[in-house]
Amino acid sequence: MKKYITSLAVIATLLTGSFNSYGQDIKQEFSISAGGPFSFMKYSGGYVAGNGFNAGLRYSYYLNEGLSLGIGVEYQSYSSDFTSTALNGSYNTVDSENEAFQFRYRTTNFREEQNLGYINIPLNIQFETPGTSKLYVAAGAKIGFAVNGCYTTTMQNLTTSGYYPQYNVELFSPEFAGFFSKNNVDIGKQDLETEISYSFTFETGLKQLIGKHSAFYIGAYLDYGLNNIYDKGSNKPVVQYSPELPVQLQYNSALDSQFVHDVRLVSYGIKLRFAVH
Repeated sequence: MKKYITSLAVIATLLTGSFNSYGQDIKQEFSISAGGPFSFMKYSGGYVAGNGFNAGLRYSYYLNEGLSLGIGVEYQSYSSDFTSTALNGSYNTVDSENEAFQFRYRTTNFREEQNLGYINIPLNIQFETPGTSKLYVAAGAKIGFAVNGCYTTTMQNLTTSGYYPQYNVELFSPEFAGFFSKNNVDIGKQDLETEISYSFTFETGLKQLIGKHSAFYIGAYLDYGLNNIYDKGSNKPVVQYSPELPVQLQYNSALDSQFVHDVRLVSYGIKLRFAVH
């Protein structure tokens, strides 16, 4: 976060020097902003809201003294946890000898940490009252493009087995065949790919003029996703069997599974802005 804030501060300094010739009749405004701390993926399922931050640039054009149109660019991070005390699944597949069986898995204290980074382009309209200390309200929409995403999975215990109905037997070993019981399973970091986000955005607070050519904003904001950013075509098992020996199980995100639906981005908190005109 410090890297983004430092870069934006340098840009703001340059803008201050470029626009210090503006008079009382303000037509344009450039600003840098930072906000947070609540930013997460909201979905049906056992999610836990996490924290994130945003940092960005904005250009506003004033139609009159109290009304302006704005466009900008910002970086926004999101984090969520999917948790379940017990997560189970089963499905039909074939083993290395092409023999049909039912693969079964059971987990305890399953946790998946999910992290995303988006570049957002907000468009908004802002109204502000006259005076040195102004109240302002801004509303609009933003489109977001994913630039990074990952998830890490841990389980207190994972037990896998294979049920062969033709023999009426359930195998819990050998491990090289994909059947085992393990404690403290840590899958590690895996990539997470999400889609374009469309959000409604709202902000309100106080704008304090600082001299003739700058201002400081402090306000509360809310960004709420309008679409599903993880519209998967088919449900996948969290633990996926592979028939090649020795069996190397694959671990899919909970977002791919039947346990999660309708993933939307949400962010709210306090936003600070420094503006020059």
